[in-house]
Amino acid sequence: MWSQEEKSLLWLDSFPLEPAFKHSLLAAAGSAVQLVKRFDGFAEFFPDKAVFSRMQETLKDGSYFLAVKQRLEQEKITPVFLGGEDYPAGWQGLNDAPICLYAKGRLSLLKERKFAVVGSRRTTEGAKKLGAQIAKELCDSFAVVSGSADGGDEAAIKGGLLGGKAICFLAGGFGSMPKENPSLPSVEKEGLVIAACPFDTPVRVYSYEYRNKLLAALCEGVLVLGAAKKSGALITAKYAKNFGKSVFAIPYAPSVAAGEGCNALIKEGAYLTETAVDILIRYGLEEPQKTVAVFTETEQKIVDLLAETGEIHISELSTRLGVPTFKLTATLASLEVKGAVVKLGGNRYALV
Repeated sequence: MWSQEEKSLLWLDSFPLEPAFKHSLLAAAGSAVQLVKRFDGFAEFFPDKAVFSRMQETLKDGSYFLAVKQRLEQEKITPVFLGGEDYPAGWQGLNDAPICLYAKGRLSLLKERKFAVVGSRRTTEGAKKLGAQIAKELCDSFAVVSGSADGGDEAAIKGGLLGGKAICFLAGGFGSMPKENPSLPSVEKEGLVIAACPFDTPVRVYSYEYRNKLLAALCEGVLVLGAAKKSGALITAKYAKNFGKSVFAIPYAPSVAAGEGCNALIKEGAYLTETAVDILIRYGLEEPQKTVAVFTETEQKIVDLLAETGEIHISELSTRLGVPTFKLTATLASLEVKGAVVKLGGNRYALV
């Protein structure tokens, strides 16, 4: 079922060690198998000798690993190993990436293009409704990934389920799955639930930032449905920006506290998002809809003349059309608003 390397990774990952520390052990040993074989010689790596002794004790026979294996089988959880075919490409190179990812549901979704849709627990009802619709429509091109909390994350997962491609990313192990999100049982059956830590890992304050960092690295971009000035959703957006990913946000009225973080993201360069098309066009998956301008008779004459001349001074335009310059000024302004004409220096005009 699993190779010796995978079994060794699973053994190492079952202990409460920092991910970066696990990577340092693997680097020093050369492989997980070699770490197990020569574990007695790694005592100096451990500041907490009690943890080292406990790990050493588990290698005396196969009972410990058998218990780990049976738990996973009982819970129908599939481990995805570092370096394996299904391991997320976006995590390659992270010095604190999980050495094992734990998954339950449709594992094939890990091979899909992925897009994150997140939001705080206080995301407004209107934003949740809009977010669920956007998430559903994104599923034509992406698997939608979100957290497991109620509020914005729950709305994203609901939309992902309707679109047939929902991935829920837990902050702790499967044993700490939150009870307040009623969509999670459906995700296990119809989508995919993943965790970056072993079954019994509790959720702590720092667990969310680590999960949100991995979420940003996993996906091609992030849409924030709702975020106050301080929100975990903003942490996901921060990491996405650091990783060079695109950030999108739903706009809010200035008086809505639940959206202050979204508005701040837009001011900082995030894409203002009102529909799934606003996202899809950034990835070349949807052509922007062009509005066909309707011109008055005089406007059409100006457009035709500019198409012939390239650019023209307003006085020459007045002479050739027989229209006073003061009337042309208003008409040209109308054409600028319609996006047909641009004003150059020195009262000269040209087509856009």
